[in-house]
Amino acid sequence: MSRLIAFDVDSTLLRVESLDMAVQHALSSHPDREGAEARLHGLTQAGMTGQLALRDSLLTRIGIAELTRPLVEEIAETLRRQVTPGIKPLLKQLRDQGDVLHAISGGFTDLLEPVLDDLGFGPAFIHANRFRYQGEQVTGLDEDIPLSRNGGKTEVLNLIAGQFDQVVMIGDGMTDFEAYEGGAADRFIGFGVIAQREVVLAAAEHSGADYVRTVDALSRALKASAFNQARGD
Repeated sequence: MSRLIAFDVDSTLLRVESLDMAVQHALSSHPDREGAEARLHGLTQAGMTGQLALRDSLLTRIGIAELTRPLVEEIAETLRRQVTPGIKPLLKQLRDQGDVLHAISGGFTDLLEPVLDDLGFGPAFIHANRFRYQGEQVTGLDEDIPLSRNGGKTEVLNLIAGQFDQVVMIGDGMTDFEAYEGGAADRFIGFGVIAQREVVLAAAEHSGADYVRTVDALSRALKASAFNQARGD
């Protein structure tokens, strides 16, 4: 059996939201830092729970602070120390047993490539957004990339999933569940280790999908998924 396992990145492979981390750093000298950070948190939650269109959430978060290329590069290095505990050995175990792993994120390759390289994801196995720059200033995002909009993970999975017997989507947000609901993934595992989003838990329970709160539980759910697929369930 050939299996593709697609991992979300922020609050899944990483224990932080990468874009929020960059924006928070940029807001360190903001005159209303607390208010701006509260707005940032609200925008992230709204985007992850489906209350706000993903592209609107991304663009508004980018617009809260003035991001620059040097800051993006600095945060990209910092993110290499923000891997979710227990994830790296699990990824090795999955690859050793023959699973093919892809990282599919609504975050930005500019921030994520170094840490994903550390986790064994080569460029062909990373799918994410990209910033647009004017000189050294971040001015927006590449709107031609499907992952900048709702349903983008479904589009990406449909492009890469054809040769596999089973496709599993793992993540903490509604954009991850949408890939399963849209038929691009055979199974969905809600990842509640870092961030517990009630709407995702409810969607998983309603659909009969798994929802895990520890990395060990994720490992067990993936073993069960492989076993059931081998039996033809």
